[in-house]
Amino acid sequence: MLAQEAARTHEHDFIGTENLLLGLLGEPRGLAYGMLIAKTGSEQRVRDAVAEAMPPVGEKALRGHIAFRPESEEAIEEARRASADLGHGRVGTEHALLGLIRTEDSPAARILRSLGFTPDELRATVEAEVAERSAAGDLH
Repeated sequence: MLAQEAARTHEHDFIGTENLLLGLLGEPRGLAYGMLIAKTGSEQRVRDAVAEAMPPVGEKALRGHIAFRPESEEAIEEARRASADLGHGRVGTEHALLGLIRTEDSPAARILRSLGFTPDELRATVEAEVAERSAAGDLH
């Protein structure tokens, strides 16, 4: 829903991976948000990187359903795979972040790489964060 809202805000007639990345910034209690901020130092730095890569604003705001771009659908599927690969029983924001970087040619993957993320490092961070939160009983 947050990605769809980002698409509406920019008057896009699609939900791109960059909108999915903005959606993750809208979940400050999610693991992905914490990982993004820990690596980049600020939410604004991530937002600025997304803004640079964002397609131009559309002509008018859309109502109703906004379709996912093919690479967004691929990122969602990669998020499911990431969760399964890690043996997790649910798909969280951390898996969505992994799905975005695994969709290599997508705008979000390029943004994440420009911010210094790599797929292997991100996976290791997800594993460590999930283990830490599980041990603390605070997994959201």
